[in-house]
Amino acid sequence: MDSPPTAEELQAENEALRRELAAARKEMHKLATERDILRKATKFFAQEMT
Repeated sequence: MDSPPTAEELQAENEALRRELAAARKEMHKLATERDILRKATKFFAQEMT
């Protein structure tokens, strides 16, 4: 049988999850910025076509 995780193991897992969450939030912010740029570019070029 596996023994329950130690406090150190739980803390290490918690820290890893926090780092992963921070990286995901950073990527989400980057993607949102790219999306906004593409929306503005699409709007600009759509106006150029008319």
